[in-house]
Amino acid sequence: MSIRTLSAIALTAGIAHAGVSPFTETFETGANGWLQGSFSAPTYNATGALDGSAYITSTADLNSAGPFGLTIFRGQDDFDASGDAFVGDYLANGINRISIDFRHNAGLDLGIALRVASSNNFPAFAVELANPVASGEWVTLSFDLDFFNPLVTIEGAPTPEAFNAIMQSIGNLQLSADRPDGLDTPLVVDFDLDNVSITPAPGSLALLGLGGLAATRRRR
Repeated sequence: MSIRTLSAIALTAGIAHAGVSPFTETFETGANGWLQGSFSAPTYNATGALDGSAYITSTADLNSAGPFGLTIFRGQDDFDASGDAFVGDYLANGINRISIDFRHNAGLDLGIALRVASSNNFPAFAVELANPVASGEWVTLSFDLDFFNPLVTIEGAPTPEAFNAIMQSIGNLQLSADRPDGLDTPLVVDFDLDNVSITPAPGSLALLGLGGLAATRRRR
């Protein structure tokens, strides 16, 4: 994608946090507050992403990963990542999918996960992928934010109420990579990121459309 996109759905919600609208961070104008897992600035690349456009790169040693993986990218409220376009209530507008364009050069398949947290970094939940990500090629990865997704792990009480509380006050997005089994020597890897998108999943779009139609009929 060659430009940043920001679109709004005309819905309102009577809760404390503002509803988040669909958005895509394309990094066309820079890293825009996104950081490496080490909290340092990523490398900015003006061309070469999946669509030929700009992207950012994080470099990390996977041998330093802990039992829950190694954080490789951070889009956080306290650093105003993407102007806080990812911060707020995801339930209000049916936002339940985060997609990214991603590449790494580890030379072997890697497990990749996304941690979704409040601005205080807890409570949170993590979303894994069903399959590891191959090395050396751009791919589009999607993380479904759904309590019934078997790849979701909640940090804390595993209840719908706990999940919804996080979804209504999201502040931080953190991408991580697993440490390969048996790795005991340094493995320095470049991780590339582009087109971080938040959208309603296709089923949610249909429900939102029905909701809008019903509201229109009520107003009539």
